[in-house]
Amino acid sequence: MYIDPDTLSPTRKLDAARTLFVVSPHLDDAVFGCAALLAARPGARVCTVFAGTPPNRQDTEWDRAAGFADSTLAMRGRYREDDRALDVCSAKPVRLGFLDGQYGPLPETPTLADALYDALLAQKRSKHADDTTLVVPLGVHHPDHVRVGEAWTTLLRAGRVASCIVYEDAIHRAARGVVEKRLAELDKAGLRLTALDATWCPERLSARALDIKRRGIVAYDSQLRAFGERVPADLAKPERFWRVERI
Repeated sequence: MYIDPDTLSPTRKLDAARTLFVVSPHLDDAVFGCAALLAARPGARVCTVFAGTPPNRQDTEWDRAAGFADSTLAMRGRYREDDRALDVCSAKPVRLGFLDGQYGPLPETPTLADALYDALLAQKRSKHADDTTLVVPLGVHHPDHVRVGEAWTTLLRAGRVASCIVYEDAIHRAARGVVEKRLAELDKAGLRLTALDATWCPERLSARALDIKRRGIVAYDSQLRAFGERVPADLAKPERFWRVERI
């Protein structure tokens, strides 16, 4: 099924009547990267890609640092944290069953692209109207994020989606040169990029939205625990966005 380009082309000012469908690689990335935007547009759907629980309990270094004895307990705890954070942001979860890269091989890009497209269509059908704006992570540095970036790029290049709003991957954007490299890749792929300033959604800069972002971030206490004294200062930096369209 082809999505009419007009139904997913964000205007320069985000229409408050449209529902955001926000893709999050892990159970925290959307809040870390664009919680102020979520707070400005209550009712958003946050689609977490790597939200599956391994069939066999696994013991990983990251889960131990986060305070979990195994992968099953980790995912249960992370669901609870994600529920709290999204509730703070007045958003609702949508969770795909792919495994986090620490638990197993990543899905192939076409498989992931199809799954994201199906989830987006399901959201549009549930609303009974073409009023959904797709929001995706830039897709940098972390392999899981890169794979998600490849998936939505595939959808745009194939014409299955006409445009989307892109947010920077908090924490991972701090790696030297990765944002600039990714933007250059998108330009080379024949996609039009437009940097969005505060005028496109000024509500996200309000004191209320920024307070909601702070409360959303601290809801992921296990992940902050895993960082320990290395909690990234990048989480406090401003959110940045682009509009990306097929030419």
